[in-house]
Amino acid sequence: MNAIFHIDESENWKITLANVQNMLAYAKQTEQKFFIEVLVNSIAVKQLKKDATASSGINGPLMELLKNDVDIVACRNALNLYEIEAQELISGVRIVPAGVVELVVKQNEGFAYIKP
Repeated sequence: MNAIFHIDESENWKITLANVQNMLAYAKQTEQKFFIEVLVNSIAVKQLKKDATASSGINGPLMELLKNDVDIVACRNALNLYEIEAQELISGVRIVPAGVVELVVKQNEGFAYIKP
C-alpha cells in the first residue's frame, strides 16, 4: 500500500507524525509493505530546519520515520518563500520542485492521500 501524508500547517505536526507512526506499526504487525511519503509545504517546512526540529520536539520522531524508510519531502516553492536553504534541513529530507505537483503525481500513481 502507498500513502502520502500532506502537512502544511505547523500545528498539525504531532498528529501527522502520530498517524504515520500508527501506519508503520500496523504494517509491522500485519507484515504488510507500505511506502509512505510525508509531503511538507507552506509554513510547515519551517519545522524541517535542523534548529527548529530540535526545539519543537519533533526531531526524534522525524528521525525515527526516516530510519523506517519514510520519504519526507519538502516543497522547493515553500522553501524559497521562507528563504530556507537545503543545507538548513535535517539530513534525509528530499526536496521536490512543487508540493502540489508532487501530490498530483503520487495520487496518479495510486497513493492514498491523507491530510491530518
